[in-house]
Amino acid sequence: MNTIDHDPNEPPIDRGPGPWRWVLLVMLTTVALNVYTGEISWPSFIGGVGVGGVLIAWAIEITGNKVPDSWRSKPPRSGRS
Repeated sequence: MNTIDHDPNEPPIDRGPGPWRWVLLVMLTTVALNVYTGEISWPSFIGGVGVGGVLIAWAIEITGNKVPDSWRSKPPRSGRS
């Protein structure tokens, strides 16, 4: 039987939520203030790009950069039912 060597001093994997909730809150507040004050301009555009980048980074971290099974196409059924 094969055995796997484990490092007894290996730190546990961090599965916490990370800073994403606070980062999203700050980004959404910034966008809301831009909309409220009517200052939609290049800084607002760059802020929107930043919010999108943070959302993408969060999604990649949460999914482990794996495509969810629900997004995968199903192979055609072979044979007769």
